[in-house]
Amino acid sequence: MKLATSVISLLFLAPASAKMDLRLLDKYEGATCLDGTAGAYYIEYAKTSTKKYQLFFEGGGWCYNDKDCANRATGDLGSSKNYPSQIDMAGGVASANCNINPAFCDFNKVYMKYCDGNSFSGALDSTVHIEETDQDLHFRGHYILEAVLTDLIANEGMDQVTELSLTGCSAGGLSTFLHSDYVHDFVSSKVSQDFKYGATPISGFFLMDRQNVHDEFVMSAQMKTIFELSNATIGVHQGCIENTDSENHYKCNTAPEALKYIEQPIFVLDSSMDSWQSGCIMTNKAIDYDNTATRDMPNGLCSAAEGFEDCGGNVENCDDEQIYSVVEYQGSFVRLLTNTAGYKKENSGAFIYPCFTHCAGQDDNSFAGFTVDGVTMSAAVNNWWQGNGIDGAVTKSYLSQIYNLDSSNPNPTC
Repeated sequence: MKLATSVISLLFLAPASAKMDLRLLDKYEGATCLDGTAGAYYIEYAKTSTKKYQLFFEGGGWCYNDKDCANRATGDLGSSKNYPSQIDMAGGVASANCNINPAFCDFNKVYMKYCDGNSFSGALDSTVHIEETDQDLHFRGHYILEAVLTDLIANEGMDQVTELSLTGCSAGGLSTFLHSDYVHDFVSSKVSQDFKYGATPISGFFLMDRQNVHDEFVMSAQMKTIFELSNATIGVHQGCIENTDSENHYKCNTAPEALKYIEQPIFVLDSSMDSWQSGCIMTNKAIDYDNTATRDMPNGLCSAAEGFEDCGGNVENCDDEQIYSVVEYQGSFVRLLTNTAGYKKENSGAFIYPCFTHCAGQDDNSFAGFTVDGVTMSAAVNNWWQGNGIDGAVTKSYLSQIYNLDSSNPNPTC
């Protein structure tokens, strides 16, 4: 990023890092990680008494078949057995520094741990047994989310909520798309008062149903497998399921399809040239999970498409022909997002920048520094949140230019 981070640091001196405390969901039957241990979340209360809550979905990719998920179950993205008692809060849209994050700095913060392999969407009541490693896999992400919300309302004061923000990054950004309406409707059904609500997914608008540079549908095949393996039909947006034929239900596990049906206010934070998508969708390659040498690669074979090994990991390395693929991908991203019904509805919008990053919305420097149309990401989110819920308000969207054909980025704040 060309805007000096030292300048940002001087302008936005952060308070002492707050710690979030672990809450294990061991009292909730079925709310289990891949390995069968209890799902979990972390919570940190605002320094001032408040009834405002921000829920943050952790990210961390996906597992794409039973062997991949078995491997995932042995680490923190599939098991809670090694979770520490405290962690640091995220930054950016989750920061407690009001100079950086005026919209949500004084909210009680909840960090929902991701350990189910499919963006809190699995709803398989039985287990999947892996003979090779003698493991029983639990795909219960939907039940973990239900347990988090239930516990917050019953034990952490969220029964009195007045404002509720939903966010998350990467796979957690996808979770935000998939579950924005579910979270609102669940909480509304359990509390007696009205509350302000909105979602800000970060780097979660993945073009999962798109082919790579060699016209291979690698990512869509992977997502179809995990959708079916985790029995995610009831765990994704039900409006999408009801309006999609059964053979294509797996597409409801993607943000572009979910956004068609989202009813609640949403403000998308994303890069039109996301560094993860560049490597792991645009230039990815199918992985052989029977080959133990490649089984430990949680995102598959990223930046592995023949001829694009250097370009996929850094678009500045793309040659004159390859840059056309980059620009075409960016154009597809912007067109798909801006032509989707959920994007166009009242009280919703987006801040789309061309910076070659991933999850910039949870980074203090990027959140306060990336600018589109003279407005920072932080200010854009605050403008949206303050106008959210006002009758007749139509949120402004911020869309930056795409890459130039000489591989240069048109946005100097990147």
